[in-house]
Amino acid sequence: MDGAVGRGDFYLSYHPADLSWAHWLSWVLEQNGYKVFVQDWDLKPGENIVARKAQALDRCEFTLAVVTRAYLATPACRDDWTSAFLQDPDGRDRLVCVQTEVCDLPRQMRVRGVIDLQDRAEDEAQAVLLDSLDPDRRRPTAHPGYPRAAGREVKPPRFPAISPSIFNAPPRNDHFTGRLHHLRGLHEHLQAVTVLQAAVHGLGGVGKSQIAIEYAHRYATSYDIVWWVAAEQHAVMQADISALAAALNIPLTGDERRQREALYAELRRRGRWLIIYDNAEHPDDVYPLPEGGRVLITSRNPNWANVATAMSLDVLTDAEASGFLDKRLSTGDTRDYGSPADVEELRQRLGNLPLALEQAAAFIQAAGINVRDYLGLLSTSPRDALSASPPVGYTLTVIDTWMLTLDKIEKTCPDAYRLLLFCAFLAPDQVPRRVLGRPGSHLPRHLGRVVTNPSRYFAAVSALRRYSMIKATPEEISLHRLVQWVVRQRAGRTGPHPSELVSDVVRWLLSVYPVSAGEPENAALAGTLLPHVLAVHDHAPECLHHTPRRELAALLERTAVFLHASTRLKTAETLFDSALRFLCGVKPTDPQLLRTELAYGRLLQDVGRTDEAQHLFERVLAHSRKRNAGRAGLLAPTLVDMGRLLQEEGRLREARERVTEALTLAPTAHLSVELQAKVYGILGRIQQDLGEIADARHAYELALRLAVQAFGERDSRVALRRNNLAGALHLAGDVEGARHQLDTALAGLTRVYGSEHDRTVAVRVNLGAALQVLGEYGAARVQLDQALQICGGLELHEDPRIPMILTGLGVLSQDDGDLPQALRHHRAALKAGLKLYLPDHPRMVVLSSNAGAAMTCEGSVAEASTTLRTALGAATALYGEHHPRVAVVRSHWGMCLAAAGDTTEAWTQESLALEDSQRTYGDQHQRTATIQNSLGCIRWMQGRPRESGELFSRALRIAALTYGPEHPRTAVFRANCSLGAGDPVPGGGPEPVALFIPLHIHQQATTIDR
Repeated sequence: MDGAVGRGDFYLSYHPADLSWAHWLSWVLEQNGYKVFVQDWDLKPGENIVARKAQALDRCEFTLAVVTRAYLATPACRDDWTSAFLQDPDGRDRLVCVQTEVCDLPRQMRVRGVIDLQDRAEDEAQAVLLDSLDPDRRRPTAHPGYPRAAGREVKPPRFPAISPSIFNAPPRNDHFTGRLHHLRGLHEHLQAVTVLQAAVHGLGGVGKSQIAIEYAHRYATSYDIVWWVAAEQHAVMQADISALAAALNIPLTGDERRQREALYAELRRRGRWLIIYDNAEHPDDVYPLPEGGRVLITSRNPNWANVATAMSLDVLTDAEASGFLDKRLSTGDTRDYGSPADVEELRQRLGNLPLALEQAAAFIQAAGINVRDYLGLLSTSPRDALSASPPVGYTLTVIDTWMLTLDKIEKTCPDAYRLLLFCAFLAPDQVPRRVLGRPGSHLPRHLGRVVTNPSRYFAAVSALRRYSMIKATPEEISLHRLVQWVVRQRAGRTGPHPSELVSDVVRWLLSVYPVSAGEPENAALAGTLLPHVLAVHDHAPECLHHTPRRELAALLERTAVFLHASTRLKTAETLFDSALRFLCGVKPTDPQLLRTELAYGRLLQDVGRTDEAQHLFERVLAHSRKRNAGRAGLLAPTLVDMGRLLQEEGRLREARERVTEALTLAPTAHLSVELQAKVYGILGRIQQDLGEIADARHAYELALRLAVQAFGERDSRVALRRNNLAGALHLAGDVEGARHQLDTALAGLTRVYGSEHDRTVAVRVNLGAALQVLGEYGAARVQLDQALQICGGLELHEDPRIPMILTGLGVLSQDDGDLPQALRHHRAALKAGLKLYLPDHPRMVVLSSNAGAAMTCEGSVAEASTTLRTALGAATALYGEHHPRVAVVRSHWGMCLAAAGDTTEAWTQESLALEDSQRTYGDQHQRTATIQNSLGCIRWMQGRPRESGELFSRALRIAALTYGPEHPRTAVFRANCSLGAGDPVPGGGPEPVALFIPLHIHQQATTIDR
């Protein structure tokens, strides 16, 4: 350094591997009057590390860097010293570098100069350090005095270049990564006055020994003796303890008890020591422990509460595992070891288990391959990939480690081994303990006896926990995916055969999986069991010839129906495909096959594959018509589903025929009240689309009464019937009545499922439309935004409800005067709709008609013309010339023509729309008022003020009665009426405003009847 450094504050920057140097430097500096910020000393648990570090860097005058190879290679350390190097406003050196080992110094450090402590004794190193900081100071010749605590002198940290006088820990692992929180917590425990023993427990291969080795080296300066004892076998443990006695010059007596007493007495006299018992199996194996120092135990057994402070060690975090692989594989000749995506896949496949990661890295380097090659081997020959020679520093591979444990478990606790075998074919996480023992569940005979006997069940779980093969809470069991794989491999060699175990799991899942997941408690159970069904689905192909195909197909079909109801359609489709594949070879008339095809058809309809859905419905319908007791129960549901599909396709008269036939079956087929309610609900939809609003309302009211009769007023399924009835009330002009039904339905669903549940979506969409008509735009937007947010959190991005929500938001934004936002919503709705439907689908008619209206208002007349012409042609083909839905599209088309200057044709189209609307809704309906207003706008454009004024007046009278005098639409009609009283001045003053009739689909967007 160029000059003396004043006695300011130092921020100590160091790599965690150099913690012993950090402690020694800090001690020396603070004993000589300097103030030092050391992360390991000054950061408290729970503090914001980033903010606290930034504060310290800002407060401290100098940054003192402990320069080693590890320090220079670490980005976070590099940020510390480069920041200090650059922030030097007054020309003083803010960066002080202390070099402790041979390394290539950056040019900036070489120019500034370093304090070189390499190969120096402690006294010399201390003198060089302090002289470099302040050559003129008066250096003390001995350690300053220090207050005494508990009658014992607190000794300074040992000089890091000097190991403890007695030290036998295994060599340090150069690739050790992460675990800083555990190391720091372990040291805090062991340095506390009240904690003398600590036990690190966890699964074999999780890195317990490695963290103990790293602790021994990193914190060596805190101890005068560090001794490693291999505690797995009693004879080896006694030999290691005898070796410690010899190192302490205690005579060997041949009497194990006396020698231990002499050793413990010597340890009590010395005080600063650490003994590490590695891989102890039980507290009795190491009891009694010595006193006066510190004891660290590693074990698979978590039960150390009465002996030591227990610390659970889990697998590495995702970041730690990725960092380890990057560090481990970037050494030697494997610098080009693979892409980040390959490394991420390897980390996931190995479940972040340290030993498996180390073994994989060692294999990759030894074989001269890359990560992608190893992943291929892991897929085709996993045993070869995981059974290679153990890496340096390990005695066993991950497979060998667990195989020995499994041998011991099977021998000492057969109940525990049976439980582990069963769990190996489930998902690794959240195995439900209470469901396993549920009465009536179909478990293998031996395992059933275990889980239904609380004492045996608890003993089995305790045994597996003792070897850290599982983690257990009162509610669930979890185990590592690699443990599962090893258990399955062992079963393949020693029995029972994996196919038998898969069959057992399938039968158990089928016995506990709810037949109907409609209610919250059943839905919760179905959600809990879902990952386990998916796991057995993955295992089944390996055991296809021995798996009970019918049971597995039934389980997959039941789960797929649950996923369909939960709108996780892609996963549901996968399970339906598999269920049908497992039923391949049964007779085409098999009832189970027909039920699965019927359920699959409902899903295909919801994802827009209506041709495939219709094919399945027709096939099931053809076989169900045959007089067979096994298939009679399918006829009515199939007719209803076919009617629903035909209604969605706009083939309304065919749809009515199918549903009417289903109703005729009620007296003879003994249809359930629930199915009858569904039939009347579908009939109401058909009648509504046919424009028979009064009949539709009657059908919906009957469906609601039947649903209440079947389930009770508070049941969530009643909400669907209220939702449909509200649609008919809305169309009939009773918007307040619709709102009441929707508020009641939403309150019921929220009470049962909560406000964020996806079953509230359809009701929210319709409530938003009703609130908009009532002029409550803010409340309407809240409901639609909430519905969109709920759908956005689901698995399926092509959710059939999303385009309907988006078009609703577009219509709302248009009514609220925000045309740019309205167009954004409408275009997004069209894009989402076309992913699901063909352009001539009834739902696309709705989306296109609403979008075309917004385009006309915004002035994009050419785009609006193309969109509305297509929508009108599709609507006419679907419903006929005079359907009320066609009248709405025709009205929008008429105003587009007027905007394009063709007012004559526009008048013709609007007049036809008015006649058809009056035929359905009468003269005093909101739709009639809107079309009267549109006709008034056309007459205004034609320069015929008297006629336009009369039309505006009629629209205002109807709006005041139906919307109310204060409604925003009534205000628009009133303003138009005042304009109609004067002479039109085209382009020279205010002009009347045309409004549009929004189209809505008031029924559920999916076929699942909830």
